[in-house]
Amino acid sequence: MSFPRFGERGPLSTIEVEALRSLNAAVLTARFEWQSAGALWDRLQGGNEVAELHEENTTFTFLTQAIQEIASGATVFERHTALTAWRYAAAAVVLGVTVLQRVVDAKPPLSPTAVGELCQEPTLGQLHQALSVPVADLLPQRDLNVPNDRESTARQWAQLRDDVDYAIDLVVEIAADEEEAHPRTKAEAAGCLLTEHSPPHHDPVYHGILEPLLRLAEQIPFDINRIIGKG
Repeated sequence: MSFPRFGERGPLSTIEVEALRSLNAAVLTARFEWQSAGALWDRLQGGNEVAELHEENTTFTFLTQAIQEIASGATVFERHTALTAWRYAAAAVVLGVTVLQRVVDAKPPLSPTAVGELCQEPTLGQLHQALSVPVADLLPQRDLNVPNDRESTARQWAQLRDDVDYAIDLVVEIAADEEEAHPRTKAEAAGCLLTEHSPPHHDPVYHGILEPLLRLAEQIPFDINRIIGKG
């Protein structure tokens, strides 16, 4: 998905456009690399199963060993790309929603300092708050007659918000399993960064959430452009 063209005389400041564009490029790249890493891991897992059958009654199992060694590195890389994708996608969503609301409310552009802060990975609570904004109600009706357009958008945002809420619960559960002193409550977990609370020896906290978050992060600049276009 490309990035929308924002006119120089539009309501967005140069720093806002630059930040949205840069995060968008990071999200697209991270998403591609994450998907590639996942495909590599899947291929290696399939190859491992074939190798185990091939070497079942043999003395030397070097093929199986080689694949498993490579797969171990692929697992680490897949997790690394996933966390990188999460960091940029979450920031893109929070910044995008903040700019979208500002445009709707006709408020002055964000300061460079505020933009810079919003480009950092948000806490799970900040992301949940951004996903709680009724974006579907703020968007203008499409020119084309798209059935249930607003309802579909509202469901998409609500589902992702609920998924992030579940991720906050998981962070608390992981801390309890690890016998860590923090976070012990849901409020404390909401103040955490997912990239710092998804240990490799647990199922990923971002499992099932990252892909829809990436899609939403890519879509928000176009939603902002729709609002600007309707004036």
